[in-house]
Amino acid sequence: MTIRREWRYGNTTYLSGRVLDSRIDGSVLAPVPLGLYLRGVWDPRAEFADLWLEPGIQDLCPPLADWARKVVAAGKRPVYEMEQVIPGSDPAELDDPITRAVDFARAGNLDAAFALLQKCLEGDLRCLDAYAHLGCYRFGDGGSEWGTRLAAKCYRAAAAAGERSLPAGFDGLLLWSWVGKRPFLRALHGLGLCCWRLGDFDGAFELFLRLLEFGPDDGIGARFLVLPVQARSSYLDWVRSAEER
Repeated sequence: MTIRREWRYGNTTYLSGRVLDSRIDGSVLAPVPLGLYLRGVWDPRAEFADLWLEPGIQDLCPPLADWARKVVAAGKRPVYEMEQVIPGSDPAELDDPITRAVDFARAGNLDAAFALLQKCLEGDLRCLDAYAHLGCYRFGDGGSEWGTRLAAKCYRAAAAAGERSLPAGFDGLLLWSWVGKRPFLRALHGLGLCCWRLGDFDGAFELFLRLLEFGPDDGIGARFLVLPVQARSSYLDWVRSAEER
């Protein structure tokens, strides 16, 4: 930022100028990393190999075939659940601020939904689910490029805070079946969709493969997006064709 003017009013310092660049820093969003809890061991030969190593899959999509072979070759791996932080939630209650925000959004009251989600982030910037839902509502159907760019910032914040919580050299799994890490996976998925919509096919491709590396069970359906992204299909055209099928 280039600063043109600086002044104080009361106890607050104000700046005016021009922003030259910006970045999202996971160490700022998550100074205390989210916890990771061991939830067992996953064996690809028992739960994965029969489906993904069938003859013909390499002809269907070579990147998925390469990924599947690597998953099997890696053998048994530990499964972790990521800590889920939702400020204002009460374990004794069935709903929480995120659930209430979703209810507002479904009723068409996005202002109320945004206010609840922003309040969650004011309480703790590690609330990945708040970022993920803000990204989802800003992305919408992907028709707006401006909305997509706003959504990408939300998803990047969640991804950065989540990545901050993974130790260096992390080789464990974040399977969809464990609820706590779903906000992180949703953020990576949403960011991949934003990259795709904005024409960053390489970025989208890497994100969808990364999702599959974290969770070979693929509860979010990233495997269905790899081929159209690799083919550099337009996101909006792909959505229209999917709706027509």
